[in-house]
Amino acid sequence: MKKKNTIISYFQYKYFHMSPIWSFFGRKEGLHCLKCNKELTRYKYKPPKDANLEGFLCSDCHLELTKESIIRENVEKENFKNQQVNEKEICSVCNREVPESEIERPKWQWNMERGAVFCSSCFHIKEKQFEIERNFCSICGKSLKFFRYNPKQSWNIIGQLCRKCWDEKNSKNGMKKTD
Repeated sequence: MKKKNTIISYFQYKYFHMSPIWSFFGRKEGLHCLKCNKELTRYKYKPPKDANLEGFLCSDCHLELTKESIIRENVEKENFKNQQVNEKEICSVCNREVPESEIERPKWQWNMERGAVFCSSCFHIKEKQFEIERNFCSICGKSLKFFRYNPKQSWNIIGQLCRKCWDEKNSKNGMKKTD
């Protein structure tokens, strides 16, 4: 008599692998929760990073630790906000205290540090300086129209160049390299 191939259900398969017979072939020992030492059967959770625990947790302990870490993070955020409110804003250029009514934030194109603050006079000076760098050639001062040329990093020039100045600078540097 030939044995027929039978299809077994998931539960039969799982029962076979969970049975004591299977443990004879080297089934791993059951995992236990780090906090309450309850045996973990189906669900196991990794602890939050700030808990500094290695292993797995049951669902109840995982929820407790997660709640504690969220509460701790919220308290830290509130403390940080309170410190920022208590600190007086200082101008990044002239280093004087800036009243709330005069606080100006730099534009993203200026490549300033995050959280930098300007007083209104320094902000207007920086804005004019940026407009000059963007709209006029850095070498000859000629007004730039549609075509603008960015200098190479090795030239150490801030701003943009017109075509003539860029060509002159490039040819000078090219001759130095060949000599």
